[in-house]
Amino acid sequence: MEVCTIKEKTKRFTARKIDWEKARDRNNEVGDQGEEFALEFEIDRLVETLSIERTKAMQNVQHLSRLQGDGLGYDIFSINDNGSPRYIEVKTTSGGFNQPFYMSKNERNFFEEYEDSAFIYRVYNFNKETRHGDVKIISNSELFSDFIFDTVSWQVIPK
Repeated sequence: MEVCTIKEKTKRFTARKIDWEKARDRNNEVGDQGEEFALEFEIDRLVETLSIERTKAMQNVQHLSRLQGDGLGYDIFSINDNGSPRYIEVKTTSGGFNQPFYMSKNERNFFEEYEDSAFIYRVYNFNKETRHGDVKIISNSELFSDFIFDTVSWQVIPK
């Protein structure tokens, strides 16, 4: 009889206690504050690039995730320099630019469909106390060429 050897497993699993509710609340707070910060950033962008008054710029920017809720695939509606629609999805982390952020399937689908009009406003190094951080505007083409989409969870449906 031949003895089969079992290949040693290399993956390590470590138990840890996580307060998921507290983590969700913290992430939601950072996300909401990051959206407000990005909204102001976008208004300032319009004032500068279109040479218009702040009140006029504010009329062209809508915080739709706050007004209508999530599910649109983006958070903020604005306009591009030529007046065409600009759809902004805000991704905020307190860590540096290279800290991963998460996108829903709906958000990714939206970006695939509205490729020339959709942008990620990557808010990073965000400080909750000062409500300030750094912003990098990521175009749709940059999102799909310069970033890796890594599956971290699955929806499991009975057959």
